[in-house]
Amino acid sequence: MSLAPPIHIALLDSHKLHENFAAMIAAEHWANGMPTNALLISGPSKTADIEQTLAYGIHGPKQLITLLLD
Repeated sequence: MSLAPPIHIALLDSHKLHENFAAMIAAEHWANGMPTNALLISGPSKTADIEQTLAYGIHGPKQLITLLLD
């Protein structure tokens, strides 16, 4: 097991997709707070920790495969 696998494969139920984050909060009844395991990914990570040089895509997998199941 690794915290940063080289490939992340996501299997998604197409009937459970929401138009936006606000719609998901309403549909999942998260008005009282989000669950502790909710994770938002908005794009590639970036850091300047290494020799103060800006680098993109440092955290997470190198490849993402998304499969929508009907």
